Amino acid sequence: MLSFYEPVTLQKRGYARPVIVLGPLKEDINDKLVNDFPEKFAGCVPHTTRKARQGEVDGRDYHFVTSVEQMERDIQAHLFIEAGRYKDNLYGTSIQAVREVAEQNKHCILGVSGYAIKRLHLADLLPIAICIQPDGPNVIKSAQPRISDENAQVIYDKGRGIQQDFADSFTAVVEGSSLEEIYDKVKQVIHDNSSDLIWVTSSEEI
Repeated sequence: MLSFYEPVTLQKRGYARPVIVLGPLKEDINDKLVNDFPEKFAGCVPHTTRKARQGEVDGRDYHFVTSVEQMERDIQAHLFIEAGRYKDNLYGTSIQAVREVAEQNKHCILGVSGYAIKRLHLADLLPIAICIQPDGPNVIKSAQPRISDENAQVIYDKGRGIQQDFADSFTAVVEGSSLEEIYDKVKQVIHDNSSDLIWVTSSEEI
């Protein structure tokens, strides 16, 4: 049998790694991280082409972009890790917005899809990508009692699909029988992967 090895090298990083949590209960986990440890975790400010609503502040709530064409060009130029259109307006998370949080030595909590993992790697912002896999739909139902049993099953099945679709991209897959257990494990994964030194894929031949 032939074995194939991917060369890696140890690099020092000068930023806090972004965090992507995918799967069931990700919103609960993200909210708890930011609320419990605001000195360590923060969201980034997204971009949008919609007009500011009353009370919204540019640069705090959104980066309001006045030119749809400019934002479309920036998306085509891969300046966003994820972007989409909603009600005729563009919304997106830019690489620069993530970088600004990371350079404050805070983990940027990102509510994005698995496709953003690769885009962050290409931008040299290596994320801690965690897949949540509860032990069963009952764990989801317990954490979110307002949803039906059927919806809990749908969410659980969707989470299994995410795990399969992005299996090679995750830093860790976290299982658990309760939201509290999963949350504790997520915190440990982040802690274990927050060193100033990180192994990354190398282009050098072996």
